[in-house]
Amino acid sequence: MQKFSFYQDRKVTCWERTRFEVKAENYEEAVAIVKSWQGEDVLCLEDDKVVFITDGETLYETAESLSIEDNQGQPTIEVFGEYGEDIIDNKPDVSVR
Repeated sequence: MQKFSFYQDRKVTCWERTRFEVKAENYEEAVAIVKSWQGEDVLCLEDDKVVFITDGETLYETAESLSIEDNQGQPTIEVFGEYGEDIIDNKPDVSVR
């Protein structure tokens, strides 16, 4: 009996942690600077003058499966053959209904 290789890609959602520094006169001023971003991604705000990214990591323990509905109706699991050819995904086949 032969063995055949496949791989599965699965879309998940998880948190990333980005450590950064803010150059300011004091902590309160640094907090005010961060609050002024109103939740904007610090990765878009790094300027090497006031905001400095120091480290980043993916928090793999927070990974959760993503539903097809939360992925705008697109598949969240795809299976491929050894050479990258599409085999199947988890998007419902609307022709079966």
